[in-house]
Amino acid sequence: MLSSHERAGLVTIAPSPKASRLPDCAKSPPHRKVLGYRVYVESDIELARQHLELARTMSSRLWAEYLVFAKTLDPARGVAGPEELRRLGEASEWTGKIYAAEHALFAAENGTPGIVGAHAEYQWLTMLDCYISDLLRLCPDVVLNKCLAVTSVDSGTLKLTDQQKRDGWWTSEGAKVFRVAHPGGHREDRDDWKVAYSPRVDSIHETHSEYCSGFDEWYVFERAAPVEEIEVFVNWSGFRLYDPEWKWCADRFWEQMLRLAPESYIADGTVFTFATRNAELFKKVISAFSAGAVELKKSQTP
Repeated sequence: MLSSHERAGLVTIAPSPKASRLPDCAKSPPHRKVLGYRVYVESDIELARQHLELARTMSSRLWAEYLVFAKTLDPARGVAGPEELRRLGEASEWTGKIYAAEHALFAAENGTPGIVGAHAEYQWLTMLDCYISDLLRLCPDVVLNKCLAVTSVDSGTLKLTDQQKRDGWWTSEGAKVFRVAHPGGHREDRDDWKVAYSPRVDSIHETHSEYCSGFDEWYVFERAAPVEEIEVFVNWSGFRLYDPEWKWCADRFWEQMLRLAPESYIADGTVFTFATRNAELFKKVISAFSAGAVELKKSQTP
């Protein structure tokens, strides 16, 4: 059963009081991959809080050190050197541990396969290391007998092949994909950034999900999708629906969702995000991923 967080709107994972003992900085949160996502510490909430506090501290410190180091570099250097790449990699790794620890803490407190929340009529789930193809294998009902509007594939737009066009996929000059550079920033678009529309989906193989390997974004409609411009969100590095620092972006996202009114939204960016206004479908998805976690535990039992 889902917790009351389902109806909590934007979920805030607040910093914990300073822990008396932190785990070894060289160690990352324990994890294993299953069905495209990770299962983290579920029983020790305090340990999960310590991991989150440590990750936030280390990420903040390393990015601050990188910015100081970057000021010593030649702006015209063109290519990053080994030391710059090392510092960027280390800071990015600890930022990734923040996302892992956020999900670990929520899972430990609520027993869900990821972070869950709600906005208006939509319920949403975020997880790590999950792709659209994983969701379709576990719960094909998300797309079967429905129509897709694809706004991103591997950070770009889907360029339709002749075969896809013969299969009924299409684009329109009136349905461009665009993005906003930053809060209050200018709009960015190109003539070849177009929404790719599918015919009604009879099989998950018709979705071409084999092309999905990260930074993909789909809107799922019960009937033909509306032909209009759509802002893309999946390519924002760091965007999570539950993070208060990204509220400006989440507000734009939800405004668009309520306007387009898709049944579901699927994206695999910084985190995997699934949102739907179909309550029964949401329960199926939660159950499918939760069952994967249970099967992992059974396989680990001596």
